[in-house]
Amino acid sequence: MKKFAQISTLVLAIGAALVASAGAQAATVGGTFNVNISLTPKCEITTAAADLAFTYESFQTGVQPATGGGFSLRCTSGLVPTSFALDSASVTDAATNLAYTITLPTPLAGTGAAQAYSVTGSMAAGQAGTCALNAGCSNTASTNKQRTLTITY
Repeated sequence: MKKFAQISTLVLAIGAALVASAGAQAATVGGTFNVNISLTPKCEITTAAADLAFTYESFQTGVQPATGGGFSLRCTSGLVPTSFALDSASVTDAATNLAYTITLPTPLAGTGAAQAYSVTGSMAAGQAGTCALNAGCSNTASTNKQRTLTITY
């Protein structure tokens, strides 16, 4: 009977070890979770606006286009700026008394890359202008020559 008790105890010990090891076996469980992203779209000027330049002769018979003028804008892909605006698109320059008009491009949908835009200007024919120097005049010292471009998106 003693031998039977020892064998029973050994079987129980082995059985307990098997039960304990069964709980320690590797197992896989799964679960899900959400990834929430909030994006604030924007536009930014990547190349500052280039100056427009006019070279005009008093009483000129044809319209004078401006040279230069433009900027680069980068917007979030798919974002279309709602408008480009100037503080004043039709101006009479205080220093030279010459009137000119600036035309802005139409906004394009953003691509995530910089997009180049041209700004054009024209000065009407037949203007006298104001200049007290035989050598010519310019508005380089004028504080009224700067225009402000506003991009709304």
